[in-house]
Amino acid sequence: MMTIAGITLPETAVWANETAYGQPMAAVETDLAGTDRVYYGSENRNLEIYIPATESGMKRDDVIALCRIAADRAAVHAEINGREFSVRFASDSSAIELKPVRAKQTQAGDDSYYGTIRLLEV
Repeated sequence: MMTIAGITLPETAVWANETAYGQPMAAVETDLAGTDRVYYGSENRNLEIYIPATESGMKRDDVIALCRIAADRAAVHAEINGREFSVRFASDSSAIELKPVRAKQTQAGDDSYYGTIRLLEV
């Protein structure tokens, strides 16, 4: 089971880069212009969660909630494959790349989404 900031991800979610991460970042500061300055340890720990395109994918309401949490740029709690992490969403526009499984003009709250969520362990 996987959760990010209390939001449970679908059973089909996969930690895509579980065996390829290094040390957590050491610190994050925000300058006067509002830009995050990230200081890393020897390597950064990028956590990529992939959600496949299935009808039991991420629900739209949860995607919107994650986008709001990502915009806050605060550290949140995540549980991934039985491990607990303190994480932040990646600071660029690729932090949440989720798309609807079925393309239609108006999406409903229970529509499924697929794609990638990128996190940084702090």
